[in-house]
Formats: sequence, C-alpha cells, structure tokens
Amino acid sequence: MRVCKRSNRHSGPIGMWNADDSGVPPLPKDRARHAWARILLTLAVLLSLAACSKLKTSSSGAGQETVVPVVTSGNTDVVAAEGSVEPARWSDLSIKVSGKVLEVLVETGDRVEAGAPLIRLDARELKLALRSAQQDAAAQQAALQQLLKGASDKVIARADKANRDQISQAEVALRAKELQLEQARAEDPAIAVAAAQAGVDQLQRLLAQTRAQDLTPSVTVAQVALERARIALDDMQDEYNKALDRPWEDQAIRDAWTKKLEQAQLDYRAAQAQLNSAQNAQRAHLAGLDVIAAQIAQAETQLAQALVAQKTYSTTLDITSAEVDAARLNLESLRTWDNPYRDQASEEEIAQARALVEKTQIAVETLQLKLEDTELLAPFAGTVVDVQAKVGDQVNPGQAVLVLATLDQLEIHTKDLTELDVGRVTIGQAASITADALPDRTFQGTVTEIALRSQDYRGDVVYQVTLVPADAEAAVALRWGMTTMVEIQAKAP
Repeated sequence: MRVCKRSNRHSGPIGMWNADDSGVPPLPKDRARHAWARILLTLAVLLSLAACSKLKTSSSGAGQETVVPVVTSGNTDVVAAEGSVEPARWSDLSIKVSGKVLEVLVETGDRVEAGAPLIRLDARELKLALRSAQQDAAAQQAALQQLLKGASDKVIARADKANRDQISQAEVALRAKELQLEQARAEDPAIAVAAAQAGVDQLQRLLAQTRAQDLTPSVTVAQVALERARIALDDMQDEYNKALDRPWEDQAIRDAWTKKLEQAQLDYRAAQAQLNSAQNAQRAHLAGLDVIAAQIAQAETQLAQALVAQKTYSTTLDITSAEVDAARLNLESLRTWDNPYRDQASEEEIAQARALVEKTQIAVETLQLKLEDTELLAPFAGTVVDVQAKVGDQVNPGQAVLVLATLDQLEIHTKDLTELDVGRVTIGQAASITADALPDRTFQGTVTEIALRSQDYRGDVVYQVTLVPADAEAAVALRWGMTTMVEIQAKAP
C-alpha cells in the first residue's frame, strides 16, 4: 500500500515573467484578475506616501496648522502564488498478496473510519495451508519436548517390539530371496535352448519327410484311369446303341451288351472315386505341410526366447545375488539395532529439533500475515474516491484497487512561490485563497508548512508552501485538483 502525504508537482510561478524580445512581459488570461489586484494595491501604497508630504496646511490670517492622519501598511506585504487543492492525506491502496476478489465492502463516496475493511480476497487456500503449517509446528514441538524429557518405558518397549517384528519380516524376506536365487540357478536357460533347438530340428526333418511323400503321381494315375474308364464307357454306350438298332438279333445278345454297359459305368464311377481319394489325400498332405511349417515357426520363436534368456541369465543371477546380500545386511542391521529411546538426546539433536520448531513457526506466522493481507483495511479515516476492483477480479501485489482521501481535510499547495519570496513567508501567517472555479468567493487560510528543499519549475527555483483553509465551508466548496490563487500576508522584505 502506497500512502502519499501530498503531491510535490508544481505548475508554474505567478509574476515570474520571462520577457520576450520586445521586453513586454506576458500576462496569462486566467491570472489577469490577480495581476490587476496587485496593481491596484501598489497604487494605493503610492497614494498614501504622497499624502505624507502634506501634513501642514496654512490658514490665511490664522497661522494654524491642520494635521491629516495617514494609514500605512507598515512592514506588511503580500506574497502571491498559484496553488492547487489536495487532500491532507490520500492513498492509492493496493493488496499485498495476489488472489481473487471475494467481497467489495465499499462504494465510491463512502465515508470510512481507520481500520474499516474495504476489500476481501478469497482466502480458502491460505486457510488450509495455515492449518497444515500449524499441524507441522505442533508435531515438531511435540518431537522437541520428547527429546528434552526422554522416552518413557512404554515408548522404549514399543520400539523394541517393532524391532523384533522387523527382524522376523527381514528373515522371511531373506529366505524368499535365497529360494529365488536357487530357482534361478536351477533354471539354466542352456537346457531350454538345447530343447528348443532339438524341437526345431525334429520338425524340420518331419517337414522334409512329408515333402518327400508327394502324392502328385497318385493323382495323375487316377486321372489317367478315369479317362480310360470314360473312353471305355463311351465305346460301350455306342455298341449298346448299335445293338438296339438291330431288332432282329436275339434278346440275349442285347442283354449281354446291357451288362457290359453297366460294368463300364461301374468302372467309371470307381475311377472317379479313386481320383477323388487321391486328390483328398494330396490336399491333406499339403495341409500337413502347412501345420509342420507353423510348428517350426513356433519352435523357432521359443528358441529365440531361450537365447535371449540365456544372454540375460548372468545378469539375472547377479541381481538376485545382490538382493540376497542386501536382505542379509538388512537383517544383520536390525539384529544389531540399539534402541535410541534409551539414550539421552545430544545437544546437536536438540538444536536441530529447536531449529525445526522455529522453521515451522515461521511458516505459520508467514501464512498468518498473508491471510491478514487478504483483507484491505482503511489506513486512515477518509472518503472512498475510486473503487478499481470488482468481485471476481484477479488482483496482484502492488495493483491499485481503491483510492482513499481525506476530502474533509483539504490543503493548498503552492506551485510557483520563488526563492525571492519564500524568505518573507513564515509558518502561521494568514492568507486569502481564491479558486478559479469560484471567482466570487474568498477563503481564509494559514501557512502550516514550508518545504525545506527547493524544486525546479520552468527554470525557476521554487519552494512549496502548504496552507490550510480556516473556513469550514472551504471543505464543501473546494474540490481536489482545483487551481487556486493564494495571497500571503508576509513580512516586508
């Protein structure tokens, strides 16, 4: 959150003319009225001085002198300067942590007191993190207290029992690893490689033998026999037909041709069946070749797997042996374990425990601060001038979300009071204040602060002077940012 007491920016001196080549000083239009006021004031002073030279008036015949009183300004004078209206205190408020806006509790124009909540972020994740950190801190504190007072008999007995249980488990684990190593040594992959290779060789011999039993000649012989039977059948059919065309022949002759035709038909069907049988045998032979080829492929795969296993066999034995050794060492370590709860904590252990406690406590306090920072509070009493965030917005650290100002406590800051006039101004001096926006009203004020350090303004050395209006109505009439003219009743040079 950035809090600004006041702005130190200035616009320009009044009465500090920069003559041009003609030697005539420029007169801004918006300040002509103030310039004329100073001219009239100067003429009044000159007229007063002229009146001082005529203190005696002679009366004819009377000889008496008449004294005329004159009012002079004494050692007072006026220092005029341009100024601007600003709150006595204002701030661009920002939230220190990032998050999503959950609530906006004020609106523009609201009057708030110091410490009043303005904006809240969604803090659910931070609350969960804080609870976790508090639990960690409690656990570390308990561990420290345990170290400081030592372990009880119950705790010591519980630790001894846990060690015995771990020894039993380690003995079982060691025996399991030893059995695994024995099994790995018994399962020498060289035997599997030899068996797989023998299976491949046997199947390849069977394939060769099966290929040698080619049934193509049997099919060919059956095809020839079928063709002969067909020719014989055709010839017999012709002879039978011829016999039918000779009705003069004896019926016994025709019956003989009928029997011969029937025999030829039977021979043809037998030849056809023989061919079908030969073809079926040939197809079965080819299918058997395919089966043997598939068996050979499977056997070769098993052989390849056995060869791979043989290559990794030594590595597997080494790994299993190492696991056996590790299990044996773990068992020996548990058997030689010395219950630490019987020992007093060393200074180093206590120091480490204290450091852990402090670390976790710092984490808790850090989260508590972050949780507090999720709520934006008013740093002072004032008026909400601008709200720049709404519910659901994601805001980041340093991002302005609200402007707060003391609009009921306004100040006038001069812009162009030069080093030639600042020496004539002191704290507590009275001044009149007019605003360009309120030309018919004049407010009274008092000098409350004079800058200790100069500033450069358009080539001039100027000092900022702060004035506080004395009129209560000024806080209502004047507004932040208005341009003003102040005339300070300063001491004479």
